[in-house]
Amino acid sequence: MEVIHHPSDPSTHPHIQSSDATIDTTHPGHVEEILLPTQPQAVRIVEVVEETDHSFELNADLLEKILLDPKVADKKVAVIGVAGAYRKGKSFLLNFFLRYLTWRSKADKVMGEIDLENSQWMSPNSPLSGFSWRGGSERDTNGILIWSEPFLMKDKNGEEIAVLLMDTQGAFDSQSTVKDCATIFALSTMISSVQIYNLSQNIQEDDLQHLQLFTEYGRLALEDSAAKPFQSLLFLVRDWSFPYEAEFGFQGGQRVLDRRLEVSEKQHAELQQLRQHIRSCFEDIRCFLMPHPGLKVATNPNFDGKLVDIETEFQQQLGVMIPRLLDSHALVHKEINGQKMTCRELLEYFKVYMRIFKGQDLPEPKSMLMATAEANNLAAVASARAVYQREMEEVCGGDTPYMSTNELLEQHDRCKSVAIREFRNARKMGGVEFSLQFLDRLESDLQESYENYLKVNNGKNLFKSMRTPTVLVTLMIIDYIFQEFFQLLGLDVIAGLCSSVLCIVIGALGVWAYSRYSGHLREAGGYVDDAVTYVWTNFISPNANHLGPLGGAIQMGEALGGNRTANATQEGLKKRQ
Repeated sequence: MEVIHHPSDPSTHPHIQSSDATIDTTHPGHVEEILLPTQPQAVRIVEVVEETDHSFELNADLLEKILLDPKVADKKVAVIGVAGAYRKGKSFLLNFFLRYLTWRSKADKVMGEIDLENSQWMSPNSPLSGFSWRGGSERDTNGILIWSEPFLMKDKNGEEIAVLLMDTQGAFDSQSTVKDCATIFALSTMISSVQIYNLSQNIQEDDLQHLQLFTEYGRLALEDSAAKPFQSLLFLVRDWSFPYEAEFGFQGGQRVLDRRLEVSEKQHAELQQLRQHIRSCFEDIRCFLMPHPGLKVATNPNFDGKLVDIETEFQQQLGVMIPRLLDSHALVHKEINGQKMTCRELLEYFKVYMRIFKGQDLPEPKSMLMATAEANNLAAVASARAVYQREMEEVCGGDTPYMSTNELLEQHDRCKSVAIREFRNARKMGGVEFSLQFLDRLESDLQESYENYLKVNNGKNLFKSMRTPTVLVTLMIIDYIFQEFFQLLGLDVIAGLCSSVLCIVIGALGVWAYSRYSGHLREAGGYVDDAVTYVWTNFISPNANHLGPLGGAIQMGEALGGNRTANATQEGLKKRQ
């Protein structure tokens, strides 16, 4: 990862100085010491590693150098961030903020109170410099960058506050995943006190949908859905072409914003929810309409940002928007949970947020296509599973009599084939390969359902369901006979022992009956079943041949019940393998 972001070729931007970071040449890529550049410049603090796994790397050492500088470390902070689609002029715009703050930091020392209408800061003949920007169609910014030197201003109470400018990687380019876009936007919104959402020409429905996805991802990371998680949002509509409907500036922008975020009963519930979600995420939402900067800006490859090449209307609106946002009386402190942050505290939150986004706790955000395809395939799985359950209920539902396990397995295979055919015939998005994982899920669900039907069917086997009480009653009779026999022989000690065993058996039968018919003491009832099964398996069933007619009945019950169930189930598994 780069230690210092080098915005562009020094030959074309002489104001940009190279990094003073010391590199250990004996261990390539190892940084011994990170130093700030000799001149203020844009530095990359978060990088997206696109060549490997699209992970995020925080340059914590460099961020500490900036935020823990003794001049600003314990001062309150305001963060102005810009985010939006790529190649829409975010960095170009942010450099005018930079130019204004640079001019103001010098003018404050000389002039004191600043007139918002003063346009001297624009420097009409100077090339635009600072954050790397250029014309063209290819992405220029990667990750998140901040200006290496916070600007000190006074807020409405006269307290000095540090102002940070933050630039972000544009969304929806050909190299970024949905997670890249969501994480960059969410992180920027979480850190900013004012988030500028840079849009082109209008506020469209897909812009609101993307905002909903990105802000919800950030809110999920914050784990606090009760309070409004973010502070101020400014919709900045660039190249606004309808000044006859709404004039340029804040007032026209507010009218457009109110119309776009209006909730009415005639709207679909999804559209209402979207607008309510956006309003619930931000404490303050505004909009500003900007005119087009002119054809020279859009089409001249040699345009260097001089104001003389920019349309006058665009310059005028810059002169309105930027001073208003950075006015001492309007400056928005960065707050978290209602507490104003210092630069030192903001650093710690930045680290925590990065750990959250690098962890495995957050769900993977998906593109609209992937989310729709997943929902579409899940619906097909649910429909196919319902077909299987409907077919199985007809042959082995609760009101049907007991059937042999072999026959039940045959019915399961038939119904499973019907369900899988139903799934394959359904119209699904995402393609065949994408649907295979949902077919596996369906087969797993059907196997689980079959095992449940098997348990229900076995419960209908009268002999198996009556095994426990039958064995216990039989033991009671046998024990009573032995008790009377030993009493006749005068062996009272042994008779007393038989009497004790009889009491235990009666108690076990009482617990089992209470458990079965009341639903209470289920664990105790299970212990009684386990004990009877043990006696049956180890003493009664192996000696059935010596018990005459009773043994014949036992063997018939075995044939109808348990052993056959296990064998048939194993045969079915072999067939599927």
